[in-house]
Amino acid sequence: MSSVALRERGKARRCADIVAAAAGLWRDRGVENVSLSQIAAAAEVAPQTVYNLIGGLDAVAFAVIKQALDRLDAALAATSASGVDLALEAARLASELYVADARLYRQLLVRIPRVLFEGTHLERDVAQIVILAVAGARDAGQIAGAVDPEPLGRAIYTAYLGALYDWGCGDSNDAAFLCAAEIAVLAPPVRRTPCARP
Repeated sequence: MSSVALRERGKARRCADIVAAAAGLWRDRGVENVSLSQIAAAAEVAPQTVYNLIGGLDAVAFAVIKQALDRLDAALAATSASGVDLALEAARLASELYVADARLYRQLLVRIPRVLFEGTHLERDVAQIVILAVAGARDAGQIAGAVDPEPLGRAIYTAYLGALYDWGCGDSNDAAFLCAAEIAVLAPPVRRTPCARP
């Protein structure tokens, strides 16, 4: 293995250690009670290494959210769902991922709301998952053929973000969040009935 490849593997490992350390500390102590130096110490790196590899506290928070989105991508890659079913699966998987680690994600989603709205910080446009699902639903005849997937997909994604932020603030419980995520997908005129209200 070349020295460049070894260096990249070492860098990726240190980044993963930093993200894991930050998530663990934030989960246990709260985002407001953890400094970058404490994250560095927990990851067994120098604070400057955290800055060099990832950035400041906001950048570390984006890296934690990005890691969750990478897990969502992997789960979606393994599904055979398409169209409306894919959009529902994406909403369900994402919601369950956040709910499963509510102590961490509620803090991050409230402290750093721009994580939700500025996909550039996450190096991806997360709404594309829904836009592609809407295009598949249109092509499968699940929704009207005249529907433009771009604005409808973004509207569905925005509705999902509202449900996510509501949950993050503690204004809805886990079951209401999961239901609202499903309703966000099914709000367009598709041939489905949304879940019963919890």
